[in-house]
Amino acid sequence: MLALVSSLGLWLALWAQVETAVSDEDREYLQKILAETGVSPLPAQPSPQQETDFILAAQHAVLQLAPVDKALPLDRPREPKDLYAARHGLCYDRSRVLEKLFRAAGFEARHVSLYSLREHSPLAALLIPQVSSHAVTEVRTARGWLLVDSNRRWTSLTAEGQPIPLAHIQAQSGAPVPRWDARNADMPKFYTEPFAALYGLYSRHGRFYPPFNPIPDINWSEFKFNLGL
Repeated sequence: MLALVSSLGLWLALWAQVETAVSDEDREYLQKILAETGVSPLPAQPSPQQETDFILAAQHAVLQLAPVDKALPLDRPREPKDLYAARHGLCYDRSRVLEKLFRAAGFEARHVSLYSLREHSPLAALLIPQVSSHAVTEVRTARGWLLVDSNRRWTSLTAEGQPIPLAHIQAQSGAPVPRWDARNADMPKFYTEPFAALYGLYSRHGRFYPPFNPIPDINWSEFKFNLGL
């Protein structure tokens, strides 16, 4: 009986997994998003500078497309087409489009959910509803993982062109920061305070992505990064 329950749980988890592949429809609307702000395609063999220039320009394109902080509806798709039509979204809506945009350009990208530890332990922060949270993206560049914010024009790119990975920012929260790239806005306050980070967790309630049920929205190939794999 226990084996049956375990097998059923595994099947449900895999069935509810968030799909991260970029579809033909996604590519169509991603091109429209970039075209509206005049972002040129990434060259076939980009230099590290061209990589970071493209990432920052793409971030700007998504923020300019959906500047209004109004969430896309629950139990409905939140793909590039939907953000393009709505022209508004929250961090988890914009980060989804950023991740698909980066993957379409040939980058490896991973989704990260962040939870504030200002008032709660890590376990409590994950279990208690309405804890301050944020959805962001890390993208792998030739120089390392770069954190890309989904609410404002800030990335973890230093003035010297070196990306700072999320794990370093998490470990140093509240500590003095390096000089950031001049194209960045001010570092969001969320990163300066203690927070927990979970790769591959898109929602705890299961209502962001199909099949829209109470099972948390997770991509397991990204979730493995929580184990250091």
